[in-house]
Amino acid sequence: MKPIIKIVFIGLMIAFTQVNAQTNDLSKMTPAKMTKEGDYLFKQGSYYNAIPYYQAVYEKDNTNAYAANQVAQCEFLVRDYKEGEKWFKTLVGMKSADYQLALYYYGSMLKYNAKYDSAKIIFQNFITAYQGENAPAYKKLAQAQIDGCDLAKQMMANPLKVKITHLGTTVNGPYTEFSPMPIGDSLLLFASLKSDTVIKANANDKFTQYAEFYVSNRNDTVYSQNTLYTGPFNSDDSHTGNGSFSPDGQRFYFTRCNPDNTLKMTCIIYSSDYTNGKWSDPVKLPEQVNAPGSNNTQPTVEGTKDGDIIYFVSDRANGLGGKDIWYSVRDKNGNTYEAAKNLGKKVNTGGDEVTPYYDNDTKILYYSSNGEVGMGGFDIFRSKGEASKFDNPENLGYPINSADDDMYFVLDKSKKGGYLVSNRPGTISLKNETCCDDIWRFDYQRKINYIVIGNVYDAENKTQLIPGANVSLMMDNQQIASSISRMDSPYHYSLIAGKSFLIQASKDGYFTGNSDPINIVTKDHDDTMRVNVYLKKIPGNAGIKIANIYYDFDKATLRPESKVGLDSLYNILKDNPSLILEIGSHTDTMGTHEYNINLSQARAQSVVDYLIGKGVAKNRLQAKGYAETVPLAPNTINGKDNPEGRQENRRTEFRIIGTIPNTTIIYEKGNPNFNPNENAKPSTDITPKFYQIKKNDNDNTPPMQH
Repeated sequence: MKPIIKIVFIGLMIAFTQVNAQTNDLSKMTPAKMTKEGDYLFKQGSYYNAIPYYQAVYEKDNTNAYAANQVAQCEFLVRDYKEGEKWFKTLVGMKSADYQLALYYYGSMLKYNAKYDSAKIIFQNFITAYQGENAPAYKKLAQAQIDGCDLAKQMMANPLKVKITHLGTTVNGPYTEFSPMPIGDSLLLFASLKSDTVIKANANDKFTQYAEFYVSNRNDTVYSQNTLYTGPFNSDDSHTGNGSFSPDGQRFYFTRCNPDNTLKMTCIIYSSDYTNGKWSDPVKLPEQVNAPGSNNTQPTVEGTKDGDIIYFVSDRANGLGGKDIWYSVRDKNGNTYEAAKNLGKKVNTGGDEVTPYYDNDTKILYYSSNGEVGMGGFDIFRSKGEASKFDNPENLGYPINSADDDMYFVLDKSKKGGYLVSNRPGTISLKNETCCDDIWRFDYQRKINYIVIGNVYDAENKTQLIPGANVSLMMDNQQIASSISRMDSPYHYSLIAGKSFLIQASKDGYFTGNSDPINIVTKDHDDTMRVNVYLKKIPGNAGIKIANIYYDFDKATLRPESKVGLDSLYNILKDNPSLILEIGSHTDTMGTHEYNINLSQARAQSVVDYLIGKGVAKNRLQAKGYAETVPLAPNTINGKDNPEGRQENRRTEFRIIGTIPNTTIIYEKGNPNFNPNENAKPSTDITPKFYQIKKNDNDNTPPMQH
């Protein structure tokens, strides 16, 4: 069984296999006749129509390995990977010596279906078992597939922050759309094969429907119904597509293709000049580009002071694989074209390289390859350089790339998004979910920065900055970052949407200050909030009034309702770790002075013990019993008892009697899974992480099989 290399020039070949010509009455045909009819259709490229004949042969004889192989290959070529997996698995189970590569193809189908772990096992089994023709090369190829499975899992575990969107039915149809190219900010140019009926294509039919250029207007995420692109580009007898403008907008390069009687495309590159307000009639580029006997397609243009460098795809002789990317230089006057040169082994492989797009701003070439280590079929790569000097390629990663074919990557003007063509699930399809190519939009999801900045001020003089204060970012009662306030710049932190924060500031000689809660609501743009914190100076001998401290009658035992007030005192001590407090307890005049001294001292000590029990350091608390010596109100009035006065005198007071210098608040470190100071300044960087591909200039690996 010889390997089949998938032919992709403009994505039209698959469209022409969507043929629903009436199948002959298989019940009246012999297996030999059905095989002959299937082979005829297969040779013409009418794979869908060939499948029923081969299946009927297999149903009559389930030991017919040839029939099973042909069904499997047809399913593969129409990109029905699920059916392909099923039939190659069947073929592997038949253990036919004529189809030793069946195991390799089975692994490929598993990989296309993103069953990477299973695919690895099959490829490893293939490496162990295969003893057929060119075994070392095919084992090397299988190892590359294993590497691709590992890379796919790695990229899927670390996906790009990018949104992929199908453009819908106003742009895409049931056959194929390809070569998207943004024009300005709102117009999308692309090529499409439109048809309201099933297209029949075989050696005896004349094509009446051809791919043409269309445009659609974009308004945010809405695309208008496509219309034919005006200009002398579309043709009545050729498939037209793969449009690319020169950087100055004065030249338009594109491709016209025609299938032969086997549906193989022959493609030629044309150009048109914009003069006197209109486009000139297209002119076929000379043989330096359109080499006789070769296919030449998918031009993209780099502008230089000396003229246009035209990068394009060709299967001409002396390439490295089936299709390579080549380039030719058109002089600035448009009079001459240099002989095309191969981009070399940094870009081209033993497989196929297709759909190049050159970004003139960054000098980066984007293209698709099935010869590099990748996720599935064609993956999109990028390489920086120009002419024949390019860096090693980088895989654009998931979900730009998928387990299916991903091609025609192009950026829009903003570089924040663009378009690609893929047959991934979600396309509008005729026969199976991965049969056909549609245009998809990608938008890099730029990180939205939520930033809080502010200063620390004196609470009395609200314009006086306080330098040297410890400024803490708090979340869930945990300090997750801290900095020191300055005179010359505000503090700043990055925050997370959906979370609540507050800013807390502290400094020796001041009460700790807290901001109001900062609740971060998700937005679609950067948001910077200013939150200032105000600190109040700690005066000497300042009193802290805590109400409702109660004891059992004639005892020092704290009543349960007292603990609410004492807990608020604890919070003050926690937030102000420099404070030293005196806890003073007072009584009325009932009882002897000696008795009241002992009772008040015991009551003060019970408060100290409670606070120590909550974690306050012992050296920050002093218990003092004053008995009846410092009344707030008279105990008697005119010799008569004053119950209200006695009640007011039975109290506990708290007084700041000192501070501990150089005291810093220490909290248990939180773990909010982010660095609060990372990217604290707004950023528009949306550059994703790419995956470097190591190249070996002496690598003679055979083409990747698809």
